Amino acid sequence: MSADTIKPGSNLRIAYLVKTFPRLSETFIINEILGLERLGANIQIFSLKRPDTSAMHPAVAKVRASVTYVPSLGPQFRLGDLGTLILCHVLLALVGLRRYAAAARFYFLKPEKSRLKDFLQAGYLAWVLRDESFDHLHVHFANVPATVAEVVQRFIGIRYTLTAHAKDIYLTPAAELARKVRSAECVLTCTGYNQRYLASLAEGHSPVRLAYHGIDVSQFDAAGSVAVKLENDSPLILSVGRFCEKKGFKYLVQACAILKQAGHRFRCRIVGYGELQHDLESMIASLGLQESVWLHGAMTQDQLAALYPQASMFVLPCLITDNGDRDGIPNVLIEAMSSGVPVISTDISGVSELVSHQESGLLVGQKSVVALAYAMERLLMRPDLRNRLGENGRRVVRQRFTLEASAKRVCEILLCAIEPRPLPQVGAARRSDVPAF
Repeated sequence: MSADTIKPGSNLRIAYLVKTFPRLSETFIINEILGLERLGANIQIFSLKRPDTSAMHPAVAKVRASVTYVPSLGPQFRLGDLGTLILCHVLLALVGLRRYAAAARFYFLKPEKSRLKDFLQAGYLAWVLRDESFDHLHVHFANVPATVAEVVQRFIGIRYTLTAHAKDIYLTPAAELARKVRSAECVLTCTGYNQRYLASLAEGHSPVRLAYHGIDVSQFDAAGSVAVKLENDSPLILSVGRFCEKKGFKYLVQACAILKQAGHRFRCRIVGYGELQHDLESMIASLGLQESVWLHGAMTQDQLAALYPQASMFVLPCLITDNGDRDGIPNVLIEAMSSGVPVISTDISGVSELVSHQESGLLVGQKSVVALAYAMERLLMRPDLRNRLGENGRRVVRQRFTLEASAKRVCEILLCAIEPRPLPQVGAARRSDVPAF
């Protein structure tokens, strides 16, 4: 069976475990599931939390997989959840007391903090997977979902594969992450930069595979957009992301102040939400940028698809925080490039695997306000450069970061983990540095 020959209705059943589904900031998971379903994968989604907002991307409605919300003792606790959780644990103990006891010893004696609610959720998931005869468990994120998967594996022996992303990799203690990686049948990650670090932890116990995220390029086809950039309009500088430190938005605001002082006309729109909104609003006011820089709430992918073509440039000055948190390859960069918008970002993590400096975008050093302002000024002053970078960026996405290519790659990896066979290789990223921890 290959990634091209999976048939809808196949007996192969894959459980997808995530922390929250759906989530506005995790379009890559929605895209991956849609891509796998188009290939005929039989998926059921298990979510450890319910979303805390009713807003969702329209693409969620296209997902055929049903979603099971695992009962929890957290803030979303519902009457009857405790009884359901306890019943599943009793049943697991009845069918295999020795295995149940071993799983409990592992979880509560492991070096890092153990939370009762994670253990209880693992028992529920284990019983459902056992009772409904799932063939495989695939887990997104190396933090809480992988913690639950480790226990599920010990409860019922099901194999799991793990996709690790960014924050979950670099904020998880190395020893804990290494154990989770080595327990997995296979590990997937979205950048060569991540792959090298995870492989150093795996030490040959589990293969670590590269699978770039992909997008539905037809959704971000600027050629078919009705948006018009008026010549007498101020150029639009666009950015999108959660209002958190690693996105570097404060450096974007400061760079806009430099552009304004230099006499440049522009509008800057930063789309997103998060804990730093008040800080950003205060900075915009203190720099006198209220008429030039605006913060907007979260948008769906359809709304963003209509907004990208209006932008003269897309700027995302990502950085590595003091605690090690960082992005991999932000999906919004891929979306902007697919829309033909020239991008400016920073040379950290896996960004350079998507953006080649002065070929398909511009890269500057992290936290460098002056360099960022200079790069933005170059694009404001050089329409020819904007056009060249925009076209090259669009070409890169269509060659290497499409939903179809990504889904096929993930599907091949999962099938090889379930039914071992040689796996086609993909080109790794150019960077050779491995983060030191």
